[in-house]
Amino acid sequence: MNPARLLGPALALTALLGTAALARTLPPPDPEPDPLHLALQAELTRAWELLQAQPEPPYWLQVAVMDRRMRSIQATHGATGTWRDDRGRIGDVDLRVGSPELDNTRKIRDAGWFSDVPRARFEVPIEDQGGAIQLGLWRGIDDSYRGAVRQLIRVRANDAVKVESRDSSADFSPSPPQVELRAVPSVELDPQAWTDLVREASAVFLSYPDVHDSNVSFAAEDQVRHILSSEGTRLRLPQSFVRLSISASTTAEDGMRLDVYDYVDGASPGAMPDREKTLAMAHAVAQRVTDLRKAPIVDPYVGPAILRGRAAAVFFHEVLGHRVEGHRQKDEDEGQTFTDKVGQPVLPAFLDVVDDPTLARVGGVDLNGHYRYDDEGVAAQRVSVVEAGILRGFLMSRSPIQGFGTSNGHARRQPGAAPVARQGNLIISARQSVSYTELRRQLIAQVRAQGRPFGLVFDDITGGFTFTGRVTPNAFNVQPVSVWKVFPDGRPDELVRGVDLIGTPLTTFERILAASDQVDVFNGSCGAESGWVPVAAVAPDLLVAEVEVQRKEKAHDRPPLLPPPLPATTKAEVR
Repeated sequence: MNPARLLGPALALTALLGTAALARTLPPPDPEPDPLHLALQAELTRAWELLQAQPEPPYWLQVAVMDRRMRSIQATHGATGTWRDDRGRIGDVDLRVGSPELDNTRKIRDAGWFSDVPRARFEVPIEDQGGAIQLGLWRGIDDSYRGAVRQLIRVRANDAVKVESRDSSADFSPSPPQVELRAVPSVELDPQAWTDLVREASAVFLSYPDVHDSNVSFAAEDQVRHILSSEGTRLRLPQSFVRLSISASTTAEDGMRLDVYDYVDGASPGAMPDREKTLAMAHAVAQRVTDLRKAPIVDPYVGPAILRGRAAAVFFHEVLGHRVEGHRQKDEDEGQTFTDKVGQPVLPAFLDVVDDPTLARVGGVDLNGHYRYDDEGVAAQRVSVVEAGILRGFLMSRSPIQGFGTSNGHARRQPGAAPVARQGNLIISARQSVSYTELRRQLIAQVRAQGRPFGLVFDDITGGFTFTGRVTPNAFNVQPVSVWKVFPDGRPDELVRGVDLIGTPLTTFERILAASDQVDVFNGSCGAESGWVPVAAVAPDLLVAEVEVQRKEKAHDRPPLLPPPLPATTKAEVR
């Protein structure tokens, strides 16, 4: 399968409800008239009633529209581009035919890439013209229905000729209808002020001749998700994502390209750093990439290490988070690392893991993975994944698995993709912790006990990926920015470059020894089967008895042969 980038009693209730009961609950009238909602509801109701006359009527239908406004500006080396203000609406149709026990969404086994079902993704007019909106939705529903019926025929044939699945759970679970029509706030921005800020911050890099490329950007995305279903769900969910990012790159003498990236994410423009902090961020990025260019390369290594908070957060997102997503437990092409380990220890007893998309902030930091309802219209829920090292549960969409028959609000998708169970805010906490100073002391003790020449500290992470299927090794790759050698004889730490953190999940989890009392937040976007979704992970610093690093991918081009065309500006002048 592709790499992933960054209960019981309810089943009986589903069978009792059947198609007729699900068909009777259409959305109520909108208490606050919304032209887009009125058009969506009108076409949903019309299409639902007409499709019930078909030989294979749908038993569930959901329509969704993502209304997006993106405003952004970027600059490099003191020069800005154009302020952009883009608006668009993307529509999705999710339609199920057959029955909750077996429907068109069931995976066709042994079909490989040919099992992928084309989806009806369509643009919706940004003007609230009811007729035009209904026309677009009409075609989307019609195409989705035709595709669903064709797929159901394949599913039934596949189910008839293949061995019985290990997990015979149904394909869909009931969920109470949700109605929440939140007011859409007006997010005001000053284009000139943000343009001036990114221009000034990008000029910082003129004083660092070893920085070959740089970028400072500001982006504010205002989203409104509209979700309506045949069960009666009616949702209007506004949310904003704001990011100020600063990046710089260079090429070392040996041809290795080095990139350093820093950013601040928030739910509003007020969460962004002020001018002084932004300029300090730019200088820090420039200095770090300059230092990395001169840093020595680390050879492949096995030994003790500390993963600082953000590095530990990305590590857990990739290594644990993707493996507890519910749909992976049912798919027999998956590695199913934790499928049969509920109630068993999978982590040290001092660690707990939850995924809580209802949480908006931690320690004053906005969390990217916060949402109120998932993309199947189910209220977001806090899920206890690991308690005192014991695996307790999985992240669930409305696709049941053995022992877990209902959704806990974790179905997510990028517009245009089918929703599956995904992470939101993955939070790792320690029941016992020590200071970071003590954690370093324990690291050095491990280095001496193992007879290693040094230990490693992974200071920051750009991202990573993991393979969760059976065809490929069930492994992970976490990509650090800054790695430091820590020596047992008291020499100063040494910045090094050129390695990725690699390994397999069960072996690495067994070697976590301790956690610090400091936590940090990683905000980002994760790409998997259902596209790119915003996520966050929160973790303390972790001491691991043994990690493995491999050489990072490297280019072979020399650095620029000519010096930069502009005279270097002194740092004092830029500040």
